[in-house]
Amino acid sequence: MGLSSASFIEPDRRFAGAADPLGLIGRTAVNGYRAVDHLPAFRTRNPLIDDLLGRERDASLRYEDQCSPRYYLDVADAVVARRGDIRRIVEVGVFLGGASEVFASGTRILDYELDLVDVDADYLGFTHERLRRVCPEAVDRVRLFHGSLPEYVRTVLLPEATSGVFVHHDASHRFEQVVKDLSALSFVREQVLTLAIQDTNLRGRIGYCNFVDAAVWAVFGRDVACEPIGAVFDETQVEMVNPNRFEGNYFMPGVAEGMLIDFDENSFLYPHPTMTIDEFL
Repeated sequence: MGLSSASFIEPDRRFAGAADPLGLIGRTAVNGYRAVDHLPAFRTRNPLIDDLLGRERDASLRYEDQCSPRYYLDVADAVVARRGDIRRIVEVGVFLGGASEVFASGTRILDYELDLVDVDADYLGFTHERLRRVCPEAVDRVRLFHGSLPEYVRTVLLPEATSGVFVHHDASHRFEQVVKDLSALSFVREQVLTLAIQDTNLRGRIGYCNFVDAAVWAVFGRDVACEPIGAVFDETQVEMVNPNRFEGNYFMPGVAEGMLIDFDENSFLYPHPTMTIDEFL
């Protein structure tokens, strides 16, 4: 996708009130896992999680989540800890809207805007519909950007000069794409408060090149100042630490699911200061 085609889009009307929005994009809920079913274990721990637990849900809406409940709690805690400083959350890679629900619940409670960024318009359409059904009052504060993170930086963050940005990255996990995404943030480093990045414990078949943690080290250095977030699996959880039956992905035992990286505590070792944002498009 080139720069010229990246832009904000309107919600896809096909999804509004559809009996099976997931079917519209030709997907099935492969594992059927819903993190919200496990969030009651964290009741009273975080206002965003409590807000989600108190909402009625459309039982017919099919989807799956690919983050652990602990990850959602930790990300919600990070957002609440920065209340008053966050003006916008930018979620990069929405999939089917699991993290989007958490962030949408906070738009009213903590007063910030939410931009959803994805190269797949179908995922944006499904996620918007999921939010409309679960957090209808939030959708007026949600924008849908069809494009990549470097394109979003170039066409939105730089000209809007927004400060107080919290970035959540759960997009492509390929090493080179994550490097490109994180490098793009160097051009708006004064505007970004914090980066939360998921699947730093993920590995898989070589064709997928899933090395999110290595990409973080390439950009911020091996001694990056970060807080581990999310689940940590051990050798006894054989279904998690061995290749799965879907894509052959698995998680490294003893390694946290994600990282929380505050920009005021870190420096960009890449890209070189002479490089421009256009090189990352």
